[in-house]
Amino acid sequence: MEVSFCRFFLWIVYIIIDRWTMGSRRTHQTIVNFLADATKTVWISVEYRLGPEYKYPIWLNDACDVTRHIIENKESYGVDQTAKIGVAGDSAGGMISACVSQEVKNIDFQILIYGLYDFTHSAPSYKEFVDPQYFSTPELLEWFIKNGFGDGVYMNDSRMSVFRNKSPEQLPSTLFIVAELDPLRDDSFTYKEILDKAGVKNKLVHLKGVLHTFFALPGIYPKACAQAADAIQEFMASI
Repeated sequence: MEVSFCRFFLWIVYIIIDRWTMGSRRTHQTIVNFLADATKTVWISVEYRLGPEYKYPIWLNDACDVTRHIIENKESYGVDQTAKIGVAGDSAGGMISACVSQEVKNIDFQILIYGLYDFTHSAPSYKEFVDPQYFSTPELLEWFIKNGFGDGVYMNDSRMSVFRNKSPEQLPSTLFIVAELDPLRDDSFTYKEILDKAGVKNKLVHLKGVLHTFFALPGIYPKACAQAADAIQEFMASI
C-alpha cells in the first residue's frame, strides 16, 4: 500500500491518568489504530519518562529526540523522504506537541487536542469549570504540575510557554480540537489568536457539550469523537 504521508503521533493519555506523571502507549493504542486507519497514514505513538521521578525538561527532551529520530529516519517507517511529518497529542500531549513544534525543525503540521498552554490559569474558563464534575479542578491541575515540573521555574521558561514564542510565524499549520466544558478551553482560543496574528494557517473545531477527556471516551461520546476524527482526517488531507 502506498503511504503518502508519515504522521508522527505524539499521543498522551487523558488527564485522569496522565499529565506528565501517568499512563502509557497501551492505554490509547486503540485510538491511534483507529486514526491511522481513518486517515490511511502512518501514526507512531510514543511515551516519555514520567514524573515525579523524571521532571521537566526530561520528558520534553524525550519527545523532541523521538521526533528528530522520526524525521531523520522516515524510510525506516515505511515512507520516503518526501513524506510530511506532524505532531499531535491531547491534554499534556497537546502542550508537549506544541513545544516540540517550537524546538524541532521540519515539522509540517500539528494537531492539538484540548492542550494546556497557559500555566497562569488566568483565562475565564479556568474559573467557569472549577466543579469536580469537569475533572480538571484547580487542585488536580496543581498536583500534576508539581509532579511534572517541580519548583515552578518553568513559568518563565520560553521552551514551555508557547505564548512566549517570539517567532510564532515559523510554526506549522495547526488544527485545534477543543472541548466546550473544559477549564483548558480558552487556552486554545488564545493560542489560535496568536497564530492568526502571525499568519499561520490554522483551524479550530469547538465541540459542544463534552468534557476535557472526551476523545479518550468514544463509548460515552461517540458523536463528538467521530466529529473530531473527521476534522483530523480533513485537516491532514489539506496539508
